Amino acid sequence: MNKREFLDELRARLEEAGVASSQGLIDFYDEAISDRMEAGMSEEEAVAKVESIDEIVKRAKLDMPMPVVVKNKIKESHKSAKKSGRGGIWMILSIIGFPVWFPLLVAAAAVLFSVYIVLWSLVISFFAVEFAFAISAVACFLLSFTSITGFIPLASFIALLGSALLLAGIALLLWKPLLISAKGMIYIVKAFVKSIKKLFI
Repeated sequence: MNKREFLDELRARLEEAGVASSQGLIDFYDEAISDRMEAGMSEEEAVAKVESIDEIVKRAKLDMPMPVVVKNKIKESHKSAKKSGRGGIWMILSIIGFPVWFPLLVAAAAVLFSVYIVLWSLVISFFAVEFAFAISAVACFLLSFTSITGFIPLASFIALLGSALLLAGIALLLWKPLLISAKGMIYIVKAFVKSIKKLFI
């Protein structure tokens, strides 16, 4: 397969899949093949070295928003039923089964959305705890200076300054593990969304 054939087939497959950013992907693979050809490969070798069209289309579908993925899956199902001569049956079953499949679909979407929100809430909670320690440290440090004006006794000054140092130390110690756990949670959220999308692709 030469470059033009590869890019034409890729364009057709991406458009068929409803990928919005198809031109960007085509330009990317056009440049990738051209770079390999400039490095001394033949056109056919350069095309063979890039990913298969199936892999490119699959990854592009995974990057699409969830509603678009579901909509495309329904269109594919209807198109497949029409090709096999069962388009009318598909439509009738969709209408008759609406009272069953629609509430189930809404319930599944609500559960998935809840899990998604819970995962992000954990990330926000981690940062809220970290900032609480940091702000408390600053507040204790500033409050300790009121002893200079004689508002609080020396013992309170020492206690406040010690608390400020302790809280600042905890905040500093927690910062790196917090970032690692937040990155891990973001990875889990992305993997969760991708695994749901894979059910429809």
